[in-house]
Amino acid sequence: MKAMRLSALMMTVAALAVGCGDDDGDTDTTGVDMSVPTDMPDSSNTLVDVAAADGRFTTLLAAAERAGLVGLLTGPGPYTVFAPTDDAFDALGIDLSTLSDDQVRGILAYHAIPAEVPSSAIPATALTAAELTLVFDTSDGVVVNDANVIAADIEADNGIIHVIDKVLLPPDIPTMAGYLGASSLAGALESADLVSALQAEGPFTVFAPTNDAFTAAGDVPSDALPGILLYHVVDGAVPSTAIPMMAPTLSENEWENAMPLFFDTTDGVAVNNGTVVLADVVTTNGIIHVVDTVLVPPTVADAATYAGLTELLGAVGAAAEIEAGVTVADVLSGEGSLTVFAPTDAAFEAISDTVDGLTAEQVRDVLLYHVIDLDTPVLSTDLTDGDVGTVNGQDVTIDTAGPTVNDAAIGPADIHVSNGVVHVIDAVLVPTL
Repeated sequence: MKAMRLSALMMTVAALAVGCGDDDGDTDTTGVDMSVPTDMPDSSNTLVDVAAADGRFTTLLAAAERAGLVGLLTGPGPYTVFAPTDDAFDALGIDLSTLSDDQVRGILAYHAIPAEVPSSAIPATALTAAELTLVFDTSDGVVVNDANVIAADIEADNGIIHVIDKVLLPPDIPTMAGYLGASSLAGALESADLVSALQAEGPFTVFAPTNDAFTAAGDVPSDALPGILLYHVVDGAVPSTAIPMMAPTLSENEWENAMPLFFDTTDGVAVNNGTVVLADVVTTNGIIHVVDTVLVPPTVADAATYAGLTELLGAVGAAAEIEAGVTVADVLSGEGSLTVFAPTDAAFEAISDTVDGLTAEQVRDVLLYHVIDLDTPVLSTDLTDGDVGTVNGQDVTIDTAGPTVNDAAIGPADIHVSNGVVHVIDAVLVPTL
């Protein structure tokens, strides 16, 4: 564990060096506002004054002076500073003189919250002046990331100091998962040899299942674990304020197509069959959203569920068996290389009178008329003009100028799933019954 921590520490320092180059003290790449306050307090009891009078923070104050942060911390604030002692800096094992001013500035800014946070009002997480997240545990005292608060609520005119016993290094995604208590995720990432991948520059967005979610999911086969874990990772930083309807993940199906996550933001953030229970934990290489479910790469049937195609799912449930013991639902959720044209709810509602008059066998035949089963799924880029056979036994006609299938417009297209691809269409395809 000590070797892993030292490796993570050195990778953090390396990450802080990105883009810094030769530092002449005039350039700030940390996102910290370096402007000198114009409304300085009259009192001499600022955060800097209190820290200087205490005597335990000589390294911290020297680093703040070098990084140009003294003016900020003597300004009006308020700031809450988690202040490492001199002993904490000694235990860090890094000579600050070997770091650039930007690196030092980024580390120190990670110890300051631009708000007044007394120990009686510690939140679960807080965004720092470095625009990265701190994580707190108040179950036994106050723990911030992996540091203990050893003295709290030292008041200054422009904020509060909480004394801590470790220096807080801005964490990458795997390190932050540890601070969040997601030990099952951390263990799974190590087992799947994905830790280094999620320590890369990114940025990534990770939907991190809780320990309870992993317990509920049960044992996952080792060969399936990497694909399942990568299904929780989106390329790019996606805050909760910019959640799309769908987003491709780093998990690919057997045809090397990225499978998406499905989102619903009508009440919080739902992702597939799970819920985001903690959002916007910001790390050095991306964002973590904690979810209450292990997310599994979807089948066609799952995609229809997550996309809210309720009328299609109702028809699947009402259809007769294809053969003894085999249902349409079995086909859509089983193995294969399916291409499915999935009508919207509005498409079903437009012909509700017709659908309501069909027998269970006819409903089955209509649904199978929307399914092509070839050696590989047919993507929108692979569509060609002309007829193609369906599982129903009758042909549909493709027109790439639309594109359309019969007279139904195709789009959105190319929703990749574990057993094929789904193209949404705006009309129900009705075969000869």
